[in-house]
Amino acid sequence: MGGGDDGGDGGAGQGASGGHVVYAEQFAPASAWAMETNDAHSLTRAGCLETLVKYTAEGELEPMLATEWTQVEPTTWEFTLREGVTFQDGTPMDAEAVAGALSHVLEVETPARAFNADVIAGVEAADEATVRISTPKPDPLVPLRVANANAGILAPKAYEGRQIDIVGTCTGPFTVTEEVPQQSLSLEANADYWGGEVTLDSAEVRFVIDGATRATQLQSGEVHIAKSLPVANLANLEGDDNLEIAQLELARTTVMLLNNSRPPFDDPLVRQAIQQAVDTQAIVDGVYEGAAAAAVGPFGPDTDWAPEGAEAVAPDLDEARALLDEAGVAPEDLSIQLLAYNDRPEFGDVAAVIQSQLGELGVDVKIKGGDYAAMEPDMLSGDFDAALLSRGYLVDVADPGGYLLSDWTCEGGYNIAHYCDPETDQQIQDAAAIEDTAERNAAYQELAAKLQEEAASVFLLHENAVWGLQGDVEGFQPHPLDYYVLTADLAVS
Repeated sequence: MGGGDDGGDGGAGQGASGGHVVYAEQFAPASAWAMETNDAHSLTRAGCLETLVKYTAEGELEPMLATEWTQVEPTTWEFTLREGVTFQDGTPMDAEAVAGALSHVLEVETPARAFNADVIAGVEAADEATVRISTPKPDPLVPLRVANANAGILAPKAYEGRQIDIVGTCTGPFTVTEEVPQQSLSLEANADYWGGEVTLDSAEVRFVIDGATRATQLQSGEVHIAKSLPVANLANLEGDDNLEIAQLELARTTVMLLNNSRPPFDDPLVRQAIQQAVDTQAIVDGVYEGAAAAAVGPFGPDTDWAPEGAEAVAPDLDEARALLDEAGVAPEDLSIQLLAYNDRPEFGDVAAVIQSQLGELGVDVKIKGGDYAAMEPDMLSGDFDAALLSRGYLVDVADPGGYLLSDWTCEGGYNIAHYCDPETDQQIQDAAAIEDTAERNAAYQELAAKLQEEAASVFLLHENAVWGLQGDVEGFQPHPLDYYVLTADLAVS
């Protein structure tokens, strides 16, 4: 329905005003649209959910549902709401509604890493058009926290039932008219959108988990936009004159997490030996076919947070053997299990390459596959040796401070590596509290160098996003954080 070749109502081939777009989304909603989960990001890409502040593709903050924001006291921020905005059910978007939506996220059992009671003390309506957010201690990242989809704003009606109601409760350019669970969302243009006229008449979001299927549907014309295309399909797709393939460097790093909480990886010398034996460039060339870059640490080399001149670790088996010898560990005594979840289709091949590379050192690696959801409890509890993880370092907050606090502090909510160093904890907390951006970035560079030098885990590669578009799609811009897809300006010609 609604594909680029069906010729039916709203199909591709209409003018730049009107028309219908089908977007193939990588992940189906897994938590009944709970705002504290990744489902919120899917609803943002669907053009429904909006936030107080917008994080642009250029890395700037712009007004969205709030027009301005001010730190009125060290631990207090005030956000002035845009006038005249209504939710799609016709109710006003006033300060009481916004405070209620944000408070709901704070009160859930497992709150979002970007917006939770540890970093937000409370939210209240200061007056009809002003929302006041207080923090336990001064936090320069609050505007970035409310730009995250987990801090998206829905109408009061959305929270009345046992699960979130997304039909008619958003403020965005598209309103949900029908949901087929785990399969699709049907949407129509919001005629009363505060941002002006919406070019398209309607849209469909299809949840297509398998990457090869997304590629096939794009090439057949069933979908107009496809997210996260597998590198194995690129050569075929790039040869199709009817398609446009766009690659964008993501703020995302694939890492082989080493469980620092138990042997053998509680010894930094063993971790460094493993790091020295892994050829990251060979993984990029052999598995990703160039659609990635060898990691120089947790942050991409072209970011403000990578140390100047940072380079990927060059493989050196002799050095790896020397490190193991210093640790008093014989390579043949090391037998580790590597978790490689199949939600990322490349991970099976990545694991196989690592298995071969460490085998040259004499280390036995056994690979265990499966769904990420099934593996996560063991990973969070520390019941594993090593695990592959694709992690966006700006997903929680569009500043590395959120990622560092979550993933690399002793009590971090997503510290799967179970890395714990009180000195690093203090450095991270101090860095995230620096108000001056340049000074904060310099502190992040020092932390990135430290994590790489200590081999807190093995940072493998920095990923590219691969998007596919039908040639008649206009007004689409890939976002480095995957925030927005269906927008008011999106069109088919």
